[in-house]
Amino acid sequence: MTTSIQDNSLILADAHVHLHDCFPLDRVLDAALENFSRFGKPEAGFQGVLFLAEMANQNQFEQLFQQSGQEKGYMVGNWTLYQTEESVSLSAVHISGQEIVILAGRQLVTAEKLEVLALITDCPFADGMPLEETIETILAADGIPVLPWGVGKWIGKRGKRLQALLQAQKFPLYLGDNSGRPMFWFRSPYFQQAEAQGLRILPGTDPLPLASEFQRPGSFGFKTQGTLSRQQPGQAMKQVLMNPATAISPYGSLENPFRFLQNQLQIRAKKKPDS
Repeated sequence: MTTSIQDNSLILADAHVHLHDCFPLDRVLDAALENFSRFGKPEAGFQGVLFLAEMANQNQFEQLFQQSGQEKGYMVGNWTLYQTEESVSLSAVHISGQEIVILAGRQLVTAEKLEVLALITDCPFADGMPLEETIETILAADGIPVLPWGVGKWIGKRGKRLQALLQAQKFPLYLGDNSGRPMFWFRSPYFQQAEAQGLRILPGTDPLPLASEFQRPGSFGFKTQGTLSRQQPGQAMKQVLMNPATAISPYGSLENPFRFLQNQLQIRAKKKPDS
């Protein structure tokens, strides 16, 4: 197996990815490679990373991990998936030699109806726990807890709960922005509060369960410099993120207003019961 990993190379990462049932995996990877390539120069070398955030009814990573265990890997389209030496990562290698690392993770919903991501972990988690207990459970599983922004998720009582959590400064955690936030939508003051406290913002695409959304992964995220081990890229990525000296900067654009409204209408239409 050949890959393009280089020492202290550019890392481009999408910190909030869903592999919905309507997404063909090879097309997701093709789109992610194209998106990553727009922000990094393949000839100079870059490392693409997709952080999965699977919901309670999803087990795509586990299935892919099992399929990738054969000696020749698991082929899908122009890609071959290989296991690494850890259970939380997969190496997806394009026929060109360019690699994308896929990292396991979950998306949880707390008792307060706040979303929390558990990144770089393959442990099972239960929905419905109180916010602080959810974060403690993720940390105990050696995962990275991220509270992602979502439409209407950080207002009212939930916003006050988030504000109190940040003010308490009890846990090492991250906030997450996503490209579904439309251009006209103000940046939440909780991002500024977190940054003032030295907390990191990890952007990602958070693609919706709509067929056209498979093109989004890799188009919005963060970039940094670092070295990802071929054997344990998940552990290496944790070290990069947890190093206070690591410089992290966002890349990509927010959603345009027309597509935002179109997507919201489609999502609401899908939720309506059949008449």
